[in-house]
Amino acid sequence: MFPRFSKRLSSRPKLALPINRNYTLLWLGGTISLIGDILFTMMLILWVGTLLQNQSAAPLAVSGVVLAAALPALLIGPFAGVFVDRWSKQRTMRLMDALRAVLVCSLLPISGPLPLPLALRLTIIYLVVAAVSALSQFFTPATKAILKEVVPQEQLTRASALTVGAGVFSWGIGSACAGICYVSLGAGWAIALNAASYACSWVLIGRMRVSAAERCASAHPTSLWPVLTELREGLRFIGGQLQLRTLLLTESLFSFGWGIVSVLAFFYITQNIHVPMSLFGLFSAVPAIGGIVGTLLVDRAAAKVGATSVYARALLFAGVMIIVSTVPNQAIIDLVGFTLIGIATMQAEVLVGPLVLFATPEQMVGRVFSTLGTVTTLSSFLATFLSGYVSSTLLQGVVVHLPTGELNATNLLHIGAGVLIFVGGLHASRQFRKLQ
Repeated sequence: MFPRFSKRLSSRPKLALPINRNYTLLWLGGTISLIGDILFTMMLILWVGTLLQNQSAAPLAVSGVVLAAALPALLIGPFAGVFVDRWSKQRTMRLMDALRAVLVCSLLPISGPLPLPLALRLTIIYLVVAAVSALSQFFTPATKAILKEVVPQEQLTRASALTVGAGVFSWGIGSACAGICYVSLGAGWAIALNAASYACSWVLIGRMRVSAAERCASAHPTSLWPVLTELREGLRFIGGQLQLRTLLLTESLFSFGWGIVSVLAFFYITQNIHVPMSLFGLFSAVPAIGGIVGTLLVDRAAAKVGATSVYARALLFAGVMIIVSTVPNQAIIDLVGFTLIGIATMQAEVLVGPLVLFATPEQMVGRVFSTLGTVTTLSSFLATFLSGYVSSTLLQGVVVHLPTGELNATNLLHIGAGVLIFVGGLHASRQFRKLQ
């Protein structure tokens, strides 16, 4: 089931590598690539914002970067899973890394003083972002699907915790370096660094030693009808599996609720609890700090009470804490609350991958992860749009007076987000009990 070289690795010191050599290479490649992605995305936002500095269309242009990255996940994601299940996961990841590196480098000519109309420059940026995002729809489920090949089943939770923890770390490093890199070195260097991160990932993933079956995997005929048939089979499989069906609905509710919290974070922190702009980044990083703690604790908690119980309880706790933290409008309470929320939400997110892998046969893994990614992206996208619309129209000027203080539109939407996440945890708890 697993590569024969894993027996040779067992004689090495346990602390030498995270889990084993294959996973270490996959983990390093993914982490380096993710740091480059975050650096690239943040740089693009700064770049586009600078191109339209002091213009009324600047916010719309910046949101275009986010939209260009999100649309491929909605349009291509489910179909990408079909091909991930057909193809060699290792070859798929390397091909996507190579193509993404080439696409990112195509922005280098327009990052300099080349005299191009602003509209054309923005169009090229959006097209490259969309194309890179489309390729990522193949890369991401392949990295999750190959875990069954490189990690023993009893180590899947630990592997997921290391991956999610690296993601949190990558977000902090990439975000912190983006502004410095853009201001000091310019957009060209940020583009080159992201391309280099894909090259590093390509090399590291290529050094993985996978089984003969994985190496020899190849695509079936790629006409449209077989693709649609296999996609329908994947959706039917998810619908027939209680654990997957539960995760799909629960993760949708979580993504919608957390999307509301994320969109309104700036207004809540700076207006409701009156934190200075200079400290906004610190408050924004608090859930991430809690998330790192959560990844360290989740493996032991799952081994003690079970992965499904930890997942459901984490969402229940996160939903309650979002409601409790938002009502008093007190900075100290929010610091503690955000930390606890980060611990709980990250524990839940760590366990999604192992729970999917436990319930899914190898030939369906790509389709299941792609469907889950598409649904959660759509939920987050809807939350982004609806929360901004509702707070600016239906709830504008609404104030609810309580003995503890006043609640405005941001508070009310935060409470609604907490309720949605709590309902998701309650649904997961009830459904997972049926499996026992």
